[in-house]
Amino acid sequence: MILWPWVFFGVVKGKHGIQMNNQLSDNVARHPHQVGAIVTFIGTINRLIATLLFGKAVVRLGQEMIARGSQPEVTVFGVSALLAFRHMTMVWGMRQWGQLVKGKGRLAVVALLLASLGALALIPSGTANLITPGQFNKTAELKGTELDFTSSDPQCTAWFAENQVTNDCDWQDYKNTSFTTCLGENQMLDVLDSGRANMLSAIGSRIENQTTSSFNQLGAEGGIRFLGSPKGVLPIGPDGIPAFDTLQAQANPFADSVVRGGIVSYNYTLRQQGLETMVNCSYDPTSTPILYEAVPDLNSTLLISTVGTCDAANGLEPVLKDVVQYMTLNTNNTLTFWGCKQPPSQGSPDPTYFIYLRGRVNYRTSIGNVTCRVSPLRARDFDVTYHSIPNYFTSQAALSGLEESSQRQTYSTFTDSMLVGFGNIIWEGQNWASNLFAEAVFSMGVKNLGVPSTEPSDTHLRLFEAMIQGVLEYEGTYSRLVYSLGLGNPPPETCLRTINGNVVYSVRGWYIDDVGAQAGLLMPMFLINLTSLCLLFACFIMGQFRYTYDFDATDSMALLTALVVNVRRGRDGTVEWHNKVHYEVDRARG
Repeated sequence: MILWPWVFFGVVKGKHGIQMNNQLSDNVARHPHQVGAIVTFIGTINRLIATLLFGKAVVRLGQEMIARGSQPEVTVFGVSALLAFRHMTMVWGMRQWGQLVKGKGRLAVVALLLASLGALALIPSGTANLITPGQFNKTAELKGTELDFTSSDPQCTAWFAENQVTNDCDWQDYKNTSFTTCLGENQMLDVLDSGRANMLSAIGSRIENQTTSSFNQLGAEGGIRFLGSPKGVLPIGPDGIPAFDTLQAQANPFADSVVRGGIVSYNYTLRQQGLETMVNCSYDPTSTPILYEAVPDLNSTLLISTVGTCDAANGLEPVLKDVVQYMTLNTNNTLTFWGCKQPPSQGSPDPTYFIYLRGRVNYRTSIGNVTCRVSPLRARDFDVTYHSIPNYFTSQAALSGLEESSQRQTYSTFTDSMLVGFGNIIWEGQNWASNLFAEAVFSMGVKNLGVPSTEPSDTHLRLFEAMIQGVLEYEGTYSRLVYSLGLGNPPPETCLRTINGNVVYSVRGWYIDDVGAQAGLLMPMFLINLTSLCLLFACFIMGQFRYTYDFDATDSMALLTALVVNVRRGRDGTVEWHNKVHYEVDRARG
C-alpha cells in the first residue's frame, strides 16, 4: 500500500506517459462515464483498505499500551480516543468541548484525528488522479530526405539537366501511383487553386476566412490539402505523398502500426526546401512582343496563332524551349501569353524573366497588355506543418534565429521550364466563353474587393502578381515531384538533402500532468500507510516481537466488561474522562 502508488508514479513519469493498447483506448473513448465509475470504485476500495489497516494498527497499539503496566488500565478519554481512531469517526460532541479543553493533550489528540480523517478523505482523489486514463501528448524526432535544388555538384546538375521537365505530357507509374510528367493538362485545377489561395493571402484575408486548396494531382489519397500556397514544397510524411515518403523508421511513431493505431491526433512539422519568386506587373499599352497570325492551311478565323519575339536589342532571349507558337481560340475573351529571359547582368547572379499577357476584344479593354517582371524561383527553407484535426498542411518561412531563412539560388535552367508550364496553363485554360486564368483574377476582384472586371486597375495588377506567383510556386512543387520520379534514373546522393522535424501526437493512457500536484495528492495516502506501518513496528518493539495479548480494547464485549476503578465520579455523578478503566486481559493462546 505504501509502495505501489509511487512505483506506478515513477514508471509513468520515467516513460513520459504510458500508452494504452488500441482496444482499451477505444473502450475508454466510448465509455467515459463507466471509466469514471471504475476509477472512483478503485479509489474508494483503496481508502477502505487504508482505513482498515490503520484501525488494526491502532487496536494493536491499544493492546500493548494497556497491557504494559502492572495494571492493564487506561483513562475514559483514552478509550474514547481508541474508539475514534479505530472507526475513524468523531465520538465527541459539542457538549464535551469543555472537557476537551481542560484535559492536557486532549486537543492534540482531536487535531490528530481530524488530520487523519482529512488524509483518508483525500485518498480516493489521489488514487483517481493517478490511475485515471487521459489524453496526453508525446513528441518524437523525424528525419527524411528530399531533392536539393541548390546543389552545385557537377554530377547533380548533370542529373537535373538529364531529367528536366519537358513540354511533352505523358503518364508515369511510380510505386503504384500514376503521375503526369508535365506542368499542364491534368494539373489545371490544382494550378488555378494554388493561384487563388495565394491571392487570398495577398489581399490580407484572415486565416479563418481562407479556404484550403486540395491538390489531387499530387497523388495522395483524397488530395493534399494546403492552407495557402504550397510554396514549392513537396510534402512527405504519413499524410504527404506516399510514393515519395522518405521518413526514416527510427524513432518514427508512424512506422509502428501499434503506436499509430492508438494516436488520437497529431501535428508534425518538417523543415523542407520550398521555392519562392517575386512578381511585379505593370500595364504597357503601347508595346508587346505578342503577335497574332492566321493559322496556315486553315480557312477559319475561329483559331489564331500566337507567337512572340524577344527583343535582342534590349538583351532579351527566348525562354520557351520547344515552343514555336500557341494555337488558341479566337473569341471575344481570349488571353494570350509569351515569355522571355534577360541573362544575368554584371553584379547579378540571376537572370530576369518576363511574362507578357495580351487580351483580345473584351479582354483588350479589361486586361490590355500586361508585362510582369519575374525573379527566378529561389530555394528557401519552410516549416511545413500537417494538422490532423483540420486535415491540412501549412507552410511558413523557417526562422534562423529571429530572422527568416535566406533564399538560395537554384540550378540555372530550373525557372525556364516553369514558364513553359505557365504558358500551357494560359493556353489550356482558354475556352469559347473566357479564359479560366483571367476569370479567376476578375472573380477575386469583384467578390472580395468590389473591383469591376470591365476596366484595368492597380488592384487587378496586384491580383495578377499573386495569381502568377501562386501558379509558379505550385509548378515548383510539381516539378519537384517530376524530378523525384527520376524516370528510372535515381538521383545521386549529392542531389539529396536531409529533412529534420518533429511530431507532437496525442494518445490515450496514463500520464503525469503536474508532478508537484500529483505527488501532493499521493502524500495523504502515503502518510496514513506509513503511520500504520510505524504503529505496527512500535507494537513489535513494545511486545518484544511477540503477540502476547488477544483482546481488542475497542470491542463491545471488552468495553462492557471493563470497570471504572477507584469509583471517583464527578460531583454530578457522571464518569469523568480522567477516570481509569480496567480491562480483563487474556493472554493469547498458543
